[in-house]
Amino acid sequence: MKLRSIVSALLLVATLLLMLASCQSSTETSSAPVGEENSSKTEQDVSTPPEEVFPYEDFYEEKTLKILCVSTNRHVYGTLQFTPDAESNYTAVSEAVKARNDLIEETYGLSIETHSVDYPVTELRTLVESGLCDYDLVCESVDRMMQSVSENLFWSVDDTLDYSYSWWDTAAIDSLSIAGKHYFLSGDALITDDDNVYLYLFNKDMFNDNTVLESTYGDIYQMVKDGKFTIDVFEEMCRVVSQPSADGQWDFFATYGNLSHAYGATVMMNGFGFATVSPDDNGYFSLNVGTEQGVTLFDKVYSLMSDKTVTQRAELIIGQGSKPSKYGFAELEEMFVSGRGLFYNTTSGSISILKARGDDFNFEFGVLPIPKYDEAQTNYYNTVNRYQSSVIGIPVSNTDNKEATCVLLQALGFHSKGVTEAYYQQTLQLQALTDNNDAEMLDLIYSNRFYDTGAMFEWGNSALINFYGSLINNASANEIVSRWDSISAAVETDMQATIDAFESSLT
Repeated sequence: MKLRSIVSALLLVATLLLMLASCQSSTETSSAPVGEENSSKTEQDVSTPPEEVFPYEDFYEEKTLKILCVSTNRHVYGTLQFTPDAESNYTAVSEAVKARNDLIEETYGLSIETHSVDYPVTELRTLVESGLCDYDLVCESVDRMMQSVSENLFWSVDDTLDYSYSWWDTAAIDSLSIAGKHYFLSGDALITDDDNVYLYLFNKDMFNDNTVLESTYGDIYQMVKDGKFTIDVFEEMCRVVSQPSADGQWDFFATYGNLSHAYGATVMMNGFGFATVSPDDNGYFSLNVGTEQGVTLFDKVYSLMSDKTVTQRAELIIGQGSKPSKYGFAELEEMFVSGRGLFYNTTSGSISILKARGDDFNFEFGVLPIPKYDEAQTNYYNTVNRYQSSVIGIPVSNTDNKEATCVLLQALGFHSKGVTEAYYQQTLQLQALTDNNDAEMLDLIYSNRFYDTGAMFEWGNSALINFYGSLINNASANEIVSRWDSISAAVETDMQATIDAFESSLT
């Protein structure tokens, strides 16, 4: 998203309000790592582009287009990003969506109708097969959308829509292409592509009150801006603060530098700009896991994530704490809220949830990107949650409204600045901030989203998706080479089946 100008404007307003209240009351470059091309916009891309002109002059008389989207059960913004909800707790976003939609209807004669279900692609598949689908757009999690490509459920957008405009995330769109064809869009038209990006939250008080951290590393935000927030520095910080519980145990009641989860190992690898899969010469897939670089990079991740005196993982504390959960994520959040974690690996959607807890916190928390591998790495990279981060596409059943649908897509991107601003303010509650560090960090994170195609498919019975997470369970030895040798054939077989199915769908 093009958020830097929005952040600046919001911060200026916040600063002026604070001043008024006060008066009244008295990267260095390097060769890109494998998969680095899968990242979203780089930091340089965030600068204000030349003024662009909306590409259409069409007007439709009272035409309604239907969007099938994710229900609120799965994502609070699933429907709200397209149509307002007067009863929503996210009032600013809802009002901004209404203003945008009114403008689109007035200017282009297009109105939006939404229908939400938990799993839109499943619904779409049934409707297309029965010939009853009347939806013009479908918005769903990126993994389910990608898996549906070989089923001929979506049109390629290559011949119908120009996604080179600044309101589209062209790098993300390119990284999700198959054999040079593009089916799905990501960018300013959506909220759900940004609201599920992995990042780190950190306990500001724990960091600032620790004399070792403060004297050794100084301003952590400046460290990020200087490109020095690396995995080595991160692990050093984690070791400084980690300590066992009162009874000497490394358990739910201990304090850890790193609060994470099994998939956090993949998040860290993606943070190095490394994808499990990258495009081959034909635009299909080439596996990177077993390469020399892949093995070398994982050494750092293994050292951090397998050490139970430094990292606590969600799956290891299931059923503990005041609110037991199925996967341990509620327990991990409770550890962070209780002040027993310096760094907390979660997604951007957690920020609003945690801020809404208000008095539950007795400390301030901040926002940071995933650490780099080393200082030579060009950018910070923040992978998306494949289960929740969304993309949007045009179903093949949409034959009569394709042109109007393209106009609507461009209008949603072009006119969503107010929606983006409202979401950004809702997420960070910028009116309560005294500086812009967290806003800048979130800007950096959203501008460097990372899509790992290998995480979108369940190749090898999901062995590739779960590969790094399974390795850190063995704290005595890093078995990446032998374990990859044992599963690579199954992964390659399923990957080839995906390629064959896609090629067959073209005919």
